[in-house]
Amino acid sequence: MARRKVLTRAESQALTRESLVDAAESLLLANGYHATSIAAIANEAGRTIGAVYSNYSSKEELCLEVLRRRTSDEITHALIALAAADDDVDARFEAVSVWWRQLSSDTPLLLLAAEYGLTVLRDPDQRLKTVELVNNTFGSVRILVEDHLPPEAAQASFATLDRAARAITATSTGLAVMRVMGTVDEDESAGMLVDTMRMWMNRIVDETKQAV
Repeated sequence: MARRKVLTRAESQALTRESLVDAAESLLLANGYHATSIAAIANEAGRTIGAVYSNYSSKEELCLEVLRRRTSDEITHALIALAAADDDVDARFEAVSVWWRQLSSDTPLLLLAAEYGLTVLRDPDQRLKTVELVNNTFGSVRILVEDHLPPEAAQASFATLDRAARAITATSTGLAVMRVMGTVDEDESAGMLVDTMRMWMNRIVDETKQAV
């Protein structure tokens, strides 16, 4: 009979952290930020409250980890959708549209992000950590935009790409809020996001031509 592998301390901690994030994601999405307690997360993960605080300083930090993981997953999904699309601008925009329809219909995730965001507004330290996540998202969107520019815009400046990434992210955030509130439907939301992306793609092409 093979001997059971003994986990190192680092491996054990990694498993604990993963189980806590899994439990937190499940409860936070099902019940919302304010209705979910640290005790409930610990119980769901089969851990003690002490184990939670040994790995995460607060519910805010644990929630941020959930949002960080989901954001990374969604960006990966978008990249996969774009990679699978035909090498054609319209096909790529359609891939973005399909992906956005799915994401913007995930009401529990969007509500959690909104609840968390409002909660940390008065917490400077946690807000800084959140800003780091937002900036990383800007960076990912900027790379996404850059990778799918037409050849004539391949030499676009970093500043222009950065503005485009921030504008697209800001637009998608606003559309997500409007979608949750029911002020725009699925088709309108996807259409406005694609229109924003087309506008910035055209602007980048124009600015690149002018700079030559």
